[in-house]
Amino acid sequence: MSGPKEGKSVPGRIRETFALSRDFSVIVLALIIVSLGFGLLSPLMPTFGEILGMSESELGAAYSLFPLAFVFALPPAGLLADKVGRKRMIMSGVLLFGVTTFAMVLITEPYQFALLRALEGVGAAMVTPAAFALTLDIVPEGKRGVAMGAEGTAQLLGGLAGPALGGVIAGEMNFYIPFYLAAVLSVVCAVIVSFIHEPKIRSEMDEKPSIMSMFGAWRRNAAQNDALLPLTVRGLVMGIVQGLWALGLIIFWRYELDMSLTEVGFALSLGMATMAVGTIPFGMMSDKYGRKPFIIIGGVLMAGGLATMAFATEIWQVYVLVAFSQFGAAMSNPSVGAMLGDAMNPKERGRVMGAYQTVQGIGNIIGFSALGVMYEKISPGAPILVCAVALAAATSIIALFVSETHRTGRKIMSGGVRSGSFD
Repeated sequence: MSGPKEGKSVPGRIRETFALSRDFSVIVLALIIVSLGFGLLSPLMPTFGEILGMSESELGAAYSLFPLAFVFALPPAGLLADKVGRKRMIMSGVLLFGVTTFAMVLITEPYQFALLRALEGVGAAMVTPAAFALTLDIVPEGKRGVAMGAEGTAQLLGGLAGPALGGVIAGEMNFYIPFYLAAVLSVVCAVIVSFIHEPKIRSEMDEKPSIMSMFGAWRRNAAQNDALLPLTVRGLVMGIVQGLWALGLIIFWRYELDMSLTEVGFALSLGMATMAVGTIPFGMMSDKYGRKPFIIIGGVLMAGGLATMAFATEIWQVYVLVAFSQFGAAMSNPSVGAMLGDAMNPKERGRVMGAYQTVQGIGNIIGFSALGVMYEKISPGAPILVCAVALAAATSIIALFVSETHRTGRKIMSGGVRSGSFD
């Protein structure tokens, strides 16, 4: 197929590939802003807990309320996104985050912190399904892949700058300034979203969007493709590891290695930078060489980096191991997402992904709740080692029991079911 396409310059082809709508550009900008607001606060929460006189286990329990509220709010939030509109839900969820962030500077008791974490989880549930649905509403089908990649990059860019900026501002200026700044950014994000022209989408649902309907869809898909169960087990483990990354590692760095807020923020940003650089190239290689090798190699790198982190004694070692672990995450995560897509019926991917995200949220709850207790009762390095072992076990399950679901030019059999048979 020759013709005009062949005569286009490389910059012209790039512009054509990424040229989406004005409204989608607004969504990307909003994601950068709200991710920056979240990132500003991530290195500060352990110190905030210390100000309130909270122990590690109390802080972990309070942290677990975010994914707990998120899990229970997700089904009704998805239903409301269909009934009252995507844009209203996104704006309401972002503004709720702004209110809770501003309220953080006013609280004096641990229970108040726990309540605000739960409200933040509700706000995240209001935004997540609505933003996903709005993207699908306004982006042409042939460019949805590019759109999802652009959204992921936007979130990484916001998250990349946030921890380092928040750590520097809190460490060098005033501890509470990042909270005010994050609240302002949420308002800015809501204002930007208000300019989106939301299409009128007619919702046709054969069942109520609930926990039961999501897991019913998951069971049907798991019966058709046996890759889905071990991938979901890995999702549970990754939820636990995310709990460690968000809380356990920061506590370990702050109190065992005596890292400053600025140094903690830099370590978090370094990890996200590694992810941002590696995700797209490894995603492309996954399409060319298959999903499974990258899931296994990436999982081994993540588990090895985490396990070694428990024995770190110098700050430079933390930086090296963060980059090493996140390089493994950049290698494996695109392949996991692609393999999930291979294993799902396209007509039920929304509900199946809802079930998958719910399982990950349960992993977050387990991680936040149990890791603080292990830190106090066993040793500071115990949570890190437990998560490394769990991640290694989940990777081994995929290596032993999951067949490749994609290979260029060939159909791959998985447990007697032809991978890609849904497509």
